[in-house]
Amino acid sequence: MDKMPEFKIEDYLKNDLDMQKEYLNQLLNLYIEDGNIEAFLSALKPLIQMHGSLTEFAKKTGINRTYFYKLFKNQVTPELPTIVLIIKNLGFDIKFNLSRKIV
Repeated sequence: MDKMPEFKIEDYLKNDLDMQKEYLNQLLNLYIEDGNIEAFLSALKPLIQMHGSLTEFAKKTGINRTYFYKLFKNQVTPELPTIVLIIKNLGFDIKFNLSRKIV
């Protein structure tokens, strides 16, 4: 019996900027809804790895490489400015839209 090939999200994202953008948008929406930072960071990791090594990305962001390792091991919780910095260095901007009227 043949094994199913291992699913790697980066294989589907690597050559499609629109798909990367939609993937990141959905990650942010899920994080906003459920607040599960561990799931968010785990899902964000493939996007970061697509930009080269973690060491290269850490240098690009100005964030210590060790901090990234701690992030992915759920040993630290990033603050919003750190998440924004990571997303910007992935080549994306964050825009918020109101989903309801403020009265």
